[in-house]
Parts: sequence; structure tokens; C-alpha cells
Amino acid sequence: MTFALNATDKQYLDALAGSSEPAFDAMFTRYYAGLLRYAKSLLPYPTDAAEDVVADLFVAVWTQRAQLAVQGSLASYLYAAVKHRSFDKLRQQRRTPIEAEHDLPLTQPEAAYLQPDQLLDYQELNQHLLQLIERLPERTRQVFQLHRDGGLTYEEIATLLALSINSVKTHMFRALRFLKSALSVSGVQ
Repeated sequence: MTFALNATDKQYLDALAGSSEPAFDAMFTRYYAGLLRYAKSLLPYPTDAAEDVVADLFVAVWTQRAQLAVQGSLASYLYAAVKHRSFDKLRQQRRTPIEAEHDLPLTQPEAAYLQPDQLLDYQELNQHLLQLIERLPERTRQVFQLHRDGGLTYEEIATLLALSINSVKTHMFRALRFLKSALSVSGVQ
């Protein structure tokens, strides 16, 4: 038996509650790639941590399929679950002592080719940018991170957050305008 990838949330949840493996497979196929991109944006390293978070979520969905209580859309539920699990993973990683400084990956692969003073400037700029992103209003920051870090299109973000595409564009415009202005004021061009 096959299950349509474009099924409604209620159809997925009803089929899952009935232990339908084709429904679970269809849900996995529909959401896995986007959830993994989002988890990778929240957990930039190691990449297997993001894969673990998403895999654990799908295991939890399957094991708790009969008790699954989704308020709103299934996509919103899954993305929120990935966000919470990613933050839990980050807290867990912070509690684990770092063995050696050389084990820390660089933020960007191209940073490996920078001179020490350039690397320090790069890391400071990156930290400053992350702080500025945290100062964005919550919804604007969420839209910005889903698009830039999560790799989602405006249409996907609009569907996920129940916004119009124009609202998503407005949030992105405001985020970019704020970041450009703040970086300009701080002397970064």
C-alpha cells in the first residue's frame, strides 16, 4: 500500500495512529531533507549531531504515534521539535568538556586558509554578526534563520509559519536592512 506525499496533516496523523508504515515513510520522505537543513543551521558542527537530532525525532514520532497530539500543522510541530532537540543537544555539548582545542572545527572551511590575525578578525566578525542576529525581533530572526541557515524558500517559510509570502519578504528585508546598518555603524563594510 502506498501513501500520497501530498496528504493532509490529519491523514498522516490518522494513518500513523493506525501504525501505517507507508504513511510514516511518506512523512519521512516529505519532511526529512528540510528538517535536516534546519537542524544543521542550529547545530553547525558536528554534522552528525544534526542527523542524530532528526533521526531521534522520527524514532520518537513512530514510538509515540498513538499518543501524538499535534496542535496546528504537522510541519510546524516537526520543526519546533527539531529546534527544541537541537537546543537540548547544544546544552549537552556545552556541559561536555572539550578535549583539545584542535578538535574544534572552524566556522567556515575557507577559514582554514586564513592567517592567524585574519582568522581572529573573521571569528570576531562572525561572533558580532551572531549577536546582531540575536537582536532581531523573534519572528524576523526566525524567518532569517530559516531562509539563510535552513535553506528554505520564501514559500516554504510562509507555509511553515502560516504567513503570507509578502510578510516573509518584509521580514527578510528588515533583517538585512538592520544587519547592514548595524555592521556599517560598527565600521564593517
